[in-house]
Amino acid sequence: MKYFDYLRLALKNLSRQKSRTVLTIIAITVGSLSLILMTSLVIGIRQSLIDQFKNLGAFNLVTVIKDPNSVDSNNLMGTGGDTSEGKMINDTTLTEVEKINHVAAATPIISVNIGTVRLAGQDKKTWPNVVAFDPRSDVFTVPIIAGRNLTTSDMDKVVVGSRFLDDFGYGGKANDLIGKKVILNSKMGGGGSGVDWGPPPEKPPANADDSWYKAQGNKGVDIEAEIVGVADNGTVGDGSSYINIAWARRLNTQVSWQQDKNQPKTGDQNSYYQPTMTLVKNDNFLDQGYSSIILKVDDTANLQSVASAVSKLGYGAMTAQSMIDQINKILTMVGVVLGVIAGISLFVAAIGIINTMIMATYERTKEIGVMRACGATKSNIRRLFTFEAALLGFWGGVFGLLISFILGLLAKTLVQKYGASLGNLPINNIGNFPWWLIVGVIAFTTFVGMISGLYPAIRAAKLNPVDALRYE
Repeated sequence: MKYFDYLRLALKNLSRQKSRTVLTIIAITVGSLSLILMTSLVIGIRQSLIDQFKNLGAFNLVTVIKDPNSVDSNNLMGTGGDTSEGKMINDTTLTEVEKINHVAAATPIISVNIGTVRLAGQDKKTWPNVVAFDPRSDVFTVPIIAGRNLTTSDMDKVVVGSRFLDDFGYGGKANDLIGKKVILNSKMGGGGSGVDWGPPPEKPPANADDSWYKAQGNKGVDIEAEIVGVADNGTVGDGSSYINIAWARRLNTQVSWQQDKNQPKTGDQNSYYQPTMTLVKNDNFLDQGYSSIILKVDDTANLQSVASAVSKLGYGAMTAQSMIDQINKILTMVGVVLGVIAGISLFVAAIGIINTMIMATYERTKEIGVMRACGATKSNIRRLFTFEAALLGFWGGVFGLLISFILGLLAKTLVQKYGASLGNLPINNIGNFPWWLIVGVIAFTTFVGMISGLYPAIRAAKLNPVDALRYE
C-alpha cells in the first residue's frame, strides 16, 4: 500500500464515527492549546524584556555596584538591595572607571531618600523609587511618552514613571500631568532637621521635648517639584521617577539645628541658660557615595572585558545579559511547571486516542479479517491504525494552533484598546508564534497520537484472520 492509500483509508475510517472522532480531536486540541499558550506566554515575557533592554540600549551597559559579592537583580541601575555594604562609590570611583578601555561614557546614579509622593492639592500618596542621573551623559535614554527629558538646569523638576499614571488616575492621559506639581516627602528631615533645599527646618522651641522631635520626624520634609515628563518604565521597570543628580546631591545634604558648643555660658548657676541654636549642614554623600555608576561600552563585544576590569577594582559589575540569564532561569522553571500542566492535558487526550482506537478495533474486526484474506499483511494493518491515531493528533495540533492564533489576535486588540489599564503585561506577544513552535507543536501532537495508537494497532495486527472473519 502507498502512503496515499493509508491517508485515504484513514480519513474514511475516522469519518464513520464522526462524534467520537470530533470529541477525541477536541481533547487533543485542548491539550495542544494549553501547551501553545503557556509556551507563548513564557516566550512573550522573555521577548518583551529583551525588547525593552534594547530600547534602553542596555546591552552595552555595565552597572558598577558597591558589593562585588552580591547581585542586584532588581533593576539595571543598581538602586535596590542593601547599599551600606561593599566599597564606597564616589567621584574618585567615577574617574577610575571612566579610564577603563572601551568605556565610552559614564553617569553616576543616586537612589534618593523619598518616602512618599503625591500630587499637589491631593491627599492620595504613592511610594516612589526616585533615581537621579546626570543628564549631560548619553549613557542611556529615558524613554519619554509625554513632556521632555531632564536637563542640567532642572533643580526642582521630575520625570515621573508610567506607574504614576495608574496610581493617580491618569491612564492614557500622560500629557495632562505635564506642568503639575508633586510633593516629595523626605523622611531624612524633620525633628529640627531638613534638606539643603527650600526653607530651613523649623527651629526647635525652648521647651522642645522628645514628643516634639518625634512628631517633627514623622512629618518629614515636603519638597515641591514640577513634572516635566513621563517615562515609560516598561515591563522591566519598577515605576522609577527621575531627577537631576545635582539636585539629588542637594536633597541628600541634611540641614539640622544644633547647639553652639562654642558659646560661652553667662550668668550664675541659678539663672536660666538658653544655648544658641545654629544651622549645620551634613553632606550625606560623603558617607554614602553614589548608589551605582552606569558605564556605556563602545561595543557589546567588549562588555565582559569592561565588567572584568570593574571587578578588579573591587566593585560588583552587572550587565543586562547577566540579568537576562537570571530571568531565563526563572522563566525556565516557570515553563517547566506550565509544561507539566499542559502535559497532563495531553496525557488525558492520549488516553482518549487509545480508547478511540481500541473501540475501532472491536468495530472493524471483521473488516480486518477481510483485509487479511485479501492479502494485507500485519504491517499493513499496524500502519493503518497507527496512521489513523497520528491523524487525530495532527488535527488536534492544527486546531489548537488556529484557536491560539485567534486568541492572540484578541489579546493584541485588547492591548491596543485597553493598553493603559492592562499595565505592562506582555500580552501583545502571546500571538507571536515562532516557526519552531508551530512545527514543534504539530509534530509533538502527531507523535503523541502515533504513540497512543501503537497498542491498538499492534492488537489489531495480531488478530487471527479466520477468527476475525467469523466475528459478529
